[in-house]
Amino acid sequence: MEFHFNAELATAYGVDGAIFLHAMAFWVAKNQANGRHFHEGRTWTYNTLEALTKLFPFWSKRQIERITGRLREQGALLSGNFSEDKTDRTLWYALSDAVLETYGLRAPPISPNGEMHFTEPGQPFPHSVKCNKETVTDQLYSPLPPKGERRDKHDLPPAVRELLTGYAGEDRELAGALEDLMEVRTAKKAVNSPRAVRTLLGELDRLSGRRREDKLLLLRQSVTNSWKSVFPLKGQPPPPRKETTFDVE
Repeated sequence: MEFHFNAELATAYGVDGAIFLHAMAFWVAKNQANGRHFHEGRTWTYNTLEALTKLFPFWSKRQIERITGRLREQGALLSGNFSEDKTDRTLWYALSDAVLETYGLRAPPISPNGEMHFTEPGQPFPHSVKCNKETVTDQLYSPLPPKGERRDKHDLPPAVRELLTGYAGEDRELAGALEDLMEVRTAKKAVNSPRAVRTLLGELDRLSGRRREDKLLLLRQSVTNSWKSVFPLKGQPPPPRKETTFDVE
């Protein structure tokens, strides 16, 4: 797994801060493009502290708390809690206007009727980011077709769409994560046949132990690294391989 950062942000917030902001910018961009997690005029991304330690295996929980706390103090990172369950300790993050500007992102404006308007639909993360010799921005985000050639989400065969819908059920977050992985697979010309997708979902069940949070983490790991399938989480041994099926109601 590779991690990247922007040199300008590293100068302002340190290398650790820049690495964290770079990853958050990726997920904010994905959520913005899909119209997800828009609160108080901004697009947010969220994860538990435990999940963040798996996404960043070189940091401990205490280190992540220090990094995010420092970024909040410096005004680069915003935090909130928009979970319906008030006892949920999931961490929600948004980026400051200055950080959004660094990545060519900006908060979508809201019209008088309450609708959100996104600029350049389908291109949340510019393929060319302003950089210098020290700036590293290579392949954190999934490969997308050139502007004007973006594949429609409904290009997936109806049988595959039905499989994904049945697997995610009413879980919109899981459905969105699966959609993101299908987007990567389509861009990388993977075969999205019903049989291939059924095998993928079975592997997702096996590696996650059917735990929702682990499913989301596995999918995020694959999308972040532009992988066509799912693989064991960093630092965790793979579960024993056995025949796995999944339930579709």
